[in-house]
Amino acid sequence: MQEGKETSLLSLSGGIPLAELLEAAKEAGLDLPKERTRPLGRILLAGLLGALRGFSERRLSPFLPTHKHIFKEIAEELTEVYTFLSEEPNEKLVLQEACNFGIKKVYHLEWKLYSSHELF
Repeated sequence: MQEGKETSLLSLSGGIPLAELLEAAKEAGLDLPKERTRPLGRILLAGLLGALRGFSERRLSPFLPTHKHIFKEIAEELTEVYTFLSEEPNEKLVLQEACNFGIKKVYHLEWKLYSSHELF
């Protein structure tokens, strides 16, 4: 992935309102305008968009106190693997995988907080 080369995150947004992405970025400790121009920043934003899509698909509010910690977790975990991700030349693939990671984190959170309690 290259600095300054921008792949649109719009295709990953799934219609998520910008206000929600701004709030998720704030919860993760990110400055959205600065992050969208950096390769790592775009990966982090793709992960946050995925989480917001996951919350939407599960019909859950992303900003409940029991939910919003996930945004910081996603940013931290994607930052940890950035060295590996940055070796992939296909930015679109990396952003899609980061988005999928965010969705899966929400599905796991939903299972942990709600679904597993209903079954057991």
